[in-house]
Amino acid sequence: MRLPTKAAVICVALPCLTLAGCARAATPSSAPSGVPSTATTAPAAAQDTPCARVVSALGFADLLLAPEGQERRQSFDDAVRGRLAYVEGVLLEYGSRLPPEVLPHEAELRRTTRGLAPAATPRGERIRLLKDYRTAAGAVRRACPST
Repeated sequence: MRLPTKAAVICVALPCLTLAGCARAATPSSAPSGVPSTATTAPAAAQDTPCARVVSALGFADLLLAPEGQERRQSFDDAVRGRLAYVEGVLLEYGSRLPPEVLPHEAELRRTTRGLAPAATPRGERIRLLKDYRTAAGAVRRACPST
């Protein structure tokens, strides 16, 4: 069933206009009293540093990694490899902007994630890379200033 052109435009435009109105209604001045708005809290840019991004990505991957020392028990399914690839992507985007003392560890993380993410990497190499990854990730966490 094909809708006439005017009816199709209305069906698409009406939800868009409704959403636009909702977005305007959710301004910081409309926040209930007692709830801090973005205008009264620290700017997001001050909290969003390359170190914060990289450490956050490491934590995201850690949620699916076996505890340290149990690398041989680690499964390398799509979800794990996807999170490690995400870490690699974050490093490619933000790694060069990390503090100079973090850069050697960032390079090691990039090397290890590049080997851990592909499905074709042999299991023995993955276990070795995961151990190296953990060492570099720990060094990055220690070297990055606390946010």
